[in-house]
Amino acid sequence: MPEKLNPHASPAAKMLNLYGLLLFSGRQYSLPQLAKMLRCSKQTVLRMLEQIEMSRTVMVESWREGRRKWIRVKTPPVPPRVCLDARAIQLLLLCRDFVCHLLPPELREEVDQTIARTATLLSDPATKPQALTPLGQAYARGVVDYSAHQELVNTLLQAMTERRICRVRYHSPRQPEPREYAVAPLFFLSHYSSLYVRCWRMTEDGPPEIVYDNMLLAVQRLLAVTPTERTFSPPELPPESSHRFGLMQGDPFRVRLKVSPAVAAYVRERCWSDDQSLTPQPDGGLLVEFTATSRPEVVSWVLSFGPEAELLAPADLRAEVADLTRRMAAKYAGDRAG
Repeated sequence: MPEKLNPHASPAAKMLNLYGLLLFSGRQYSLPQLAKMLRCSKQTVLRMLEQIEMSRTVMVESWREGRRKWIRVKTPPVPPRVCLDARAIQLLLLCRDFVCHLLPPELREEVDQTIARTATLLSDPATKPQALTPLGQAYARGVVDYSAHQELVNTLLQAMTERRICRVRYHSPRQPEPREYAVAPLFFLSHYSSLYVRCWRMTEDGPPEIVYDNMLLAVQRLLAVTPTERTFSPPELPPESSHRFGLMQGDPFRVRLKVSPAVAAYVRERCWSDDQSLTPQPDGGLLVEFTATSRPEVVSWVLSFGPEAELLAPADLRAEVADLTRRMAAKYAGDRAG
């Protein structure tokens, strides 16, 4: 997803950004979208589009739907010649091997076949064995078996492409019985070796309206997915690229904790939030501060360090961690093993 341009970027940088966005994304954009992403006026975007068209390097087409003007690069009548090298195929294999454990078997096979067909485009056929040599491997604990969900995944993929609202039947572990929802599936999301679908929850019938714009469904808990004839419009802009701690998106809050020297290197090597602050301590530990959006995930994460981490703030979560550790200690009090 393209990020918003630096507001202080030069006119030349904005022109290059616009050119690359239209040429390589394959998407259509509205005039307000482009103006917001490039941080300039709609009139400036139109002037840059005129300059791009005058260069005759690409053909830009525009049209109106209602009151909105849409823009995209026109597909050339003669497909461009594609030239790949062994390294390009190896990078595709690397991406495949890092995520293949998340895919149902049939989808993994389809990915393998696609890469094999792509390898036939190599400029030097003699490098094909080298290109198809695996160079990566994913290690994951507690992997979900998605074999039984192949059809649901395929249905969701098609619905995302066609922007089609679906009826889903979903069984949350927090609910005694499955529930049904009308959702607009936006994209898949992977987290800790599990697949999720980010959705909008929509009105049940009539003109499609968003009821809740941040619904997250675990694929393995979906019992049925049925596309409907209703469609939805894609988001006006790609999701913001800001990174905050937490898969679940609640109200943001600040977290502060201290970690011991035993886990300081592990914490220091990772980005937990775009606005994180890591302050070295005299004993070799770290004082860590960042923004989070999920309270249960913060509690789980802090407890995963055992005695090597102490949550300092927010106060209510510190109290929750203290209560959980007391209950855990009570379970291990005395010698009950055997």
